[in-house]
Amino acid sequence: MNRLLYNVFLHTVAAPFLAAYYVPRIILGNKYRRSILGKLGRLSPEFAPEQLPRPRIWFHAVSVGEVVALDPLVLAVRAACPGASIIVSTGTETGQDKARTAIQSADGFLYLPIDFPECVNPVVDRIRPDLFVLMETELWPNLIHRLKRCGAIVALANGRISDRSFPRYKLLSGFFSSVLEEVDRFLMVSALDAERVAAMGAPKDRILITGNTKFDALPADTSSETVHEMRAALDMGTAERIWVAGSTHPGEHEIVLDAYQTLAQDYPDLVLVLVPRHVEKTPAIVSAMSERGMEPPFLRSAAERGEKRNGRRIVVVDRTGELFRIYALASVVFVGGSLVPKGGQNILEPAAWGKMVLFGPSMEDFRDARDTLVRAGAGIEVRTKEDLIRQVRQVLANPQRTEELGRKGRDEILKHVGSARRNAELLAQYLKGREAS
Repeated sequence: MNRLLYNVFLHTVAAPFLAAYYVPRIILGNKYRRSILGKLGRLSPEFAPEQLPRPRIWFHAVSVGEVVALDPLVLAVRAACPGASIIVSTGTETGQDKARTAIQSADGFLYLPIDFPECVNPVVDRIRPDLFVLMETELWPNLIHRLKRCGAIVALANGRISDRSFPRYKLLSGFFSSVLEEVDRFLMVSALDAERVAAMGAPKDRILITGNTKFDALPADTSSETVHEMRAALDMGTAERIWVAGSTHPGEHEIVLDAYQTLAQDYPDLVLVLVPRHVEKTPAIVSAMSERGMEPPFLRSAAERGEKRNGRRIVVVDRTGELFRIYALASVVFVGGSLVPKGGQNILEPAAWGKMVLFGPSMEDFRDARDTLVRAGAGIEVRTKEDLIRQVRQVLANPQRTEELGRKGRDEILKHVGSARRNAELLAQYLKGREAS
């Protein structure tokens, strides 16, 4: 009955809103043009899942952050199940681009269909996976139900229930408990996440705490060669101090720019490298700079065309895929999505370079990483523009101490590596148990 009411809601209430949201964006801009057919249940012609050998393992990661967590898990599962076919779906186009670049061992990629039976069912019926793995928290009732009808094991890996979503899930626990009943295993990041998913109605005997695979995703290539390459790419001098503000959102771009204007008065050699979470926000950032009387920024795209920075003190990175390598240059780091209520962005990437990391109070999506860095003294929470200015000053004024704490933070982070292997071993056991039965 719950699923019937859910489908009535989808077709009578949600469908008009979805159409009103997607159609103008597809017609007037480029957004969703690549993914819309996939979301409606169409697979690309070159992808023929029914021809893939068994066992078939289908992983789903919503966007870039989940793909980062998925990459080491796929590698570990490939090692544990070398004969398996690996299929990866994403919910966003940026996630799809990241997956195709990072997870090169996959046998096929697709966009996850929206959770209407007429979109989901044909795709599930063609893939017919033996194991379906949801990364973090993606509970789609029709998808999960159809997977179970096709005989798949359904597992939640890197399971996390954020502070923002938990009250909503708890309020609707009467509905979600029936969905959770169809999930076979819950591999949760932490004890708190395990408690929360149990409170939502997940059977307690199916819940395990296996850690966060994002720790395993820390890139190993933190070489001095990367530093030299990025200095050359952004036309940076070795004597310049560099503030990298990574993955910033609207509301944070402006705070960072205002803070930089203040700091630049005392640190004339300080260069700001601003990396927005969404590159389409670049025009708004340039406009905000103009409103503040600041000179136009040096754009990363201009560097790719061979232009020189010519002493400009602000660089705006209007390209994706380079943020990790850009953190290598940083004298000080601020990670966005945290001064606005977005749950935070990936603070593990600068930590992998041994950097001191500043972030705002909204870090629900990276609780364990935040707590680890704070305990090591390598993570500092800021709440206001004034906080941000003060902490950037402290970091710049104490480079030796900052470097020591950054190394300590990196060492603490590396102690958490191993979750991907644990998850992979468990998933392999579930597959073997299915084959034995």
